Amino acid sequence: MGRAQAREALSAREQTDAALFEAIARGDLGPLGVLFDRHHEHVRQFLLRAAPNEADVDDLVQETFLTAARAAASYDGRETARPFLVGVAVQLLRRRRRTFARLKGLLESFGRTPTPPLSTPEDEASLAEDEARLRSAIARLADERRLVLVMVEWNGMSGVEVARVLGTPVGTVWRRLHEARAEVRRALERGAR
Repeated sequence: MGRAQAREALSAREQTDAALFEAIARGDLGPLGVLFDRHHEHVRQFLLRAAPNEADVDDLVQETFLTAARAAASYDGRETARPFLVGVAVQLLRRRRRTFARLKGLLESFGRTPTPPLSTPEDEASLAEDEARLRSAIARLADERRLVLVMVEWNGMSGVEVARVLGTPVGTVWRRLHEARAEVRRALERGAR
């Protein structure tokens, strides 16, 4: 890599996400790599929790960034692109849902989150049962509630960001989140009896 290319790469890494999207909208795809480096892990973690099939996650991550590059001109100028990129991933998931079977394996990845070893086999069995009940309770949620729950609880998005991504009023997001939490809590309480 020549000095000019190295300076250009360093310059791109120092730019805000908004500036990178402006460059992409002008036809320069170099900044897409910088955006990918900054945000691919957040998008991947969201998709691990929300995608119906873990095997598709890496393809969906790639597709998210390629789609975002094509939509660069519509980027809203926020300093961080994370909510925009998660929104693109949500739209891709919705498209897949219409094309493929319902999301029956949505929560397969929840059990794959690394956990520290427990002290006894009984503790491990109890934790596995709790995780299975939680996955089952979340899997029974309506799609709208499940997406909101995953976006807020596991992806750390604010209600306003989720509302923008889903194109719904903030009040609707909070209602769906409240209903999802209550429904999961009831299901877990029924299972504990």
